[in-house]
Amino acid sequence: MGYELAPGVETVGSLPAVYARRLNALIIADLHLGFEEEAAREGYYVPRVQLQRALEVVRRGLDETGAEWVILAGDVKHSFSRLTWAEREELSRLFGFLRERGVRVTVVRGNHDNYLPLVAREYGVEIVDELYVDGILVIHGHRKPMGGYQGRVEAIVMGHEHPSLRLRDKLGYIAKLPAFLSAPYPPLGARLVVLPAVGQYQTGTTVSLSPDTYLSPLLREDVPLHEVKPYVLAEELGVLEFPELGLLEDLLEEVAL
Repeated sequence: MGYELAPGVETVGSLPAVYARRLNALIIADLHLGFEEEAAREGYYVPRVQLQRALEVVRRGLDETGAEWVILAGDVKHSFSRLTWAEREELSRLFGFLRERGVRVTVVRGNHDNYLPLVAREYGVEIVDELYVDGILVIHGHRKPMGGYQGRVEAIVMGHEHPSLRLRDKLGYIAKLPAFLSAPYPPLGARLVVLPAVGQYQTGTTVSLSPDTYLSPLLREDVPLHEVKPYVLAEELGVLEFPELGLLEDLLEEVAL
């Protein structure tokens, strides 16, 4: 399938997704549907690609894994303060597609997912704040895990951060490429996996050794950043494994692509 980022959690081809084998579940995060409409309201006009990108990732992920469960690890929609017309339309198309595929769908609520239930309930989509099943914990990542799980947590899968690595090619051009992150999470004795965003416009946080650069309190406060291992998602090359950040300290913006 791909790289195992945590026990039972592996990459899926060149997709911004992981497959939890013991759950037979495809996990993705940060679709940010409706982003283009919000950008237009602020005077920025960008091509409408978020929905098609999300549908393609889900379709390919289901085809490649045979998963019977799709877990959306937060920020399925973009607007904080309302449910926009574009969000309602795009959410309906996404949930409708998943219903046609006959898969179970669970949304782990993110900080952008206000008003999401207004659409999700029409399609029988489950919405939770956290999801713990058989040693795997799925959260969005804007808050720390709640605790109190009935069993050991082996793997934590989260979004929110939209991690990327800055890479310099032979001509000196610096590209910012999305990346998976895999790291120990000492408070639960688990392995933490941070997903790249599905949303085309969500390039997010540049990976570094400085806690102040991260959005999630898990990465800012609890993860030993020198042990974070990035796996860069390069569409033409697939997933590329890199050394831990502690070994890239002087090269984080100089790594040759």
